[in-house]
Amino acid sequence: MEKITQNKLAVKIICVALSVILWLYVSYQENPSMSKTVRNVPLAISGEQALKESGFSIYSISEKSVDVKITAKRLTLARLSNRTVSAVINVSAIKDSGTYTIPATVSSSLTSNAAYYVKGKDIKIVVEPIKKNTYTVEADIAAAQDTSVVLSSHELSDEKVTVSAPESIIKEIASVKTEQIIPDKNGKEQVAKLLVYGKNGKVLEGAECTPAQVTVKYSFHDVKAVPVVLKTTGGKTISLPAENTVRIYGSGDAFENAKYIETEEINLALYEKGSKIRTKLNLPDGIMITDNSSEVEIVLESEFFK
Repeated sequence: MEKITQNKLAVKIICVALSVILWLYVSYQENPSMSKTVRNVPLAISGEQALKESGFSIYSISEKSVDVKITAKRLTLARLSNRTVSAVINVSAIKDSGTYTIPATVSSSLTSNAAYYVKGKDIKIVVEPIKKNTYTVEADIAAAQDTSVVLSSHELSDEKVTVSAPESIIKEIASVKTEQIIPDKNGKEQVAKLLVYGKNGKVLEGAECTPAQVTVKYSFHDVKAVPVVLKTTGGKTISLPAENTVRIYGSGDAFENAKYIETEEINLALYEKGSKIRTKLNLPDGIMITDNSSEVEIVLESEFFK
């Protein structure tokens, strides 16, 4: 015994072991009740279908999450978090529009022996009658990622949509659009979800579209790059440098046979060498330029006057 007490390392080991034994005793034998606050527990809503069947819908809710004070046994409490605790308000009993204060029911699948207290503000919801309106669907289609083509036309499986929403939301609706579609040359059609936009240009929550999505079919024009030729009043034509090349698209023989694009006639006698001018392009019927430009900027080089 005297040797052990003289060995400081042995004394430390014995102390640690006794501490562990004491902690295990308190934790597993005593397991006292304790309290802690779990913050930002997501707030769910039940009974919305029954509310809608009564002709009403939730316009706004004051809280999206709540802080909950929980009292439970120590070991249970350690496992409770905002991922294992749920808070729910039930709106199925509401039968009229108005503002309501509804207590949240808190529970956890990990225990049935805990006490819960929701801290902070009361949960208030505003209920309004459901209204319906019909809107024309706008297709939001981005430029094709494949630069060898350009979008030619598109059609929607449904051009009209019925929107159901609380009365205040219906009043704010400015448009209904598809989610943005990025055309795929190999696909030719895509299914797109419908989004409801307010007068502020932002997506409105709480509005339901019927149908909820549409099929967008689209077609393409081929694109090709061609040089620009300067046409002069004397009948002379001059090929312009590569930086004046334009990308055109179209269909039919006019597009297939297009080897270059001419400018309108320019009288070089009216200009000095080195002048910079802008002139219109003479586009054949059925041919367009991808950037929608109709003019080209030209520097009149000295060789143009020979």
